[in-house]
Amino acid sequence: MEKKEWNKIVPLREKKRSIGWETVLKKALIALGCAILAFVFLFPIVWMVSNSFKDNDTVYAQMGSLLTFLPPSWNVGEWFVSYEKLFSEFSNFGRSVLNSIVYCSVTIVMVLLINSLAGYALARFRFPGGKMMTTIILILMIVPVETSVVPTYLILYYLGLLTEPLNVVGYLLPGFASLMYTYMFRQFFLSMPVEIEEAARIDGCSRVGVFFKMIVPLSAPIFATVGIFTFMGQWNEYLSAQLIMQNEQYFPLQYYLQIVNNANPRDIGMVMAALTFSTIPIALVYVFCQKYIVEGVSFTGLK
Repeated sequence: MEKKEWNKIVPLREKKRSIGWETVLKKALIALGCAILAFVFLFPIVWMVSNSFKDNDTVYAQMGSLLTFLPPSWNVGEWFVSYEKLFSEFSNFGRSVLNSIVYCSVTIVMVLLINSLAGYALARFRFPGGKMMTTIILILMIVPVETSVVPTYLILYYLGLLTEPLNVVGYLLPGFASLMYTYMFRQFFLSMPVEIEEAARIDGCSRVGVFFKMIVPLSAPIFATVGIFTFMGQWNEYLSAQLIMQNEQYFPLQYYLQIVNNANPRDIGMVMAALTFSTIPIALVYVFCQKYIVEGVSFTGLK
């Protein structure tokens, strides 16, 4: 190899080597930043979970030391004192957890059915005022939800859905339709090729059959995303329950947490145990379904 060609190769190798170190350093800094942010966000959660395994005296005794982030002892049988106290003093706490599970299940099924059909109609059907309706949906999405609390309450009152046991229906009914979820379904359906539906129609499939046999199986990502968002929203719902629910047996978990806290707010161990019950499902959903959560943000930007 000639000397001139060798002089050209050596600088290229040195340049690649320097780029490699810059990349490693950049990734290390990003990882360090993410670790710091994770610590900041997980700090209160770790404190909550660790103190839920302690009795009230131990919580206050270890409050000012690093022991507050550790279990009370290595004897696992002593970890659930606050949980036993929680279920013994509040007989309807377990029922509130079951109520929230039932409410979330019913809401997810109805939200997926109603909003997917509405989104499909806006995406595929051509009717007068269709584009105007989509524009109105976009405008109403920026209106705060709190502005509709009083009108919704009055509508439920005149429909007779605020008296027991129909108040459970009144509690769930307003959450079945969502402008954001309808728009998300519409955006996803617009990205699907129309030829699939046309081929099914040629084969003799009805419009309803096309939707449930062709569109729904191919739209698993958006259905999963909306289902996850619906679960998180319904599980954390508090305001409507406070306005509508009257019987303690029908309270969802988030509303029942107020009862636990008001009973003895100084019993931190028991309060943290109740909050842990409320937080764990949301944390598990986020850990195992974060892929769909991230995809859900991009669905609204699809054409």
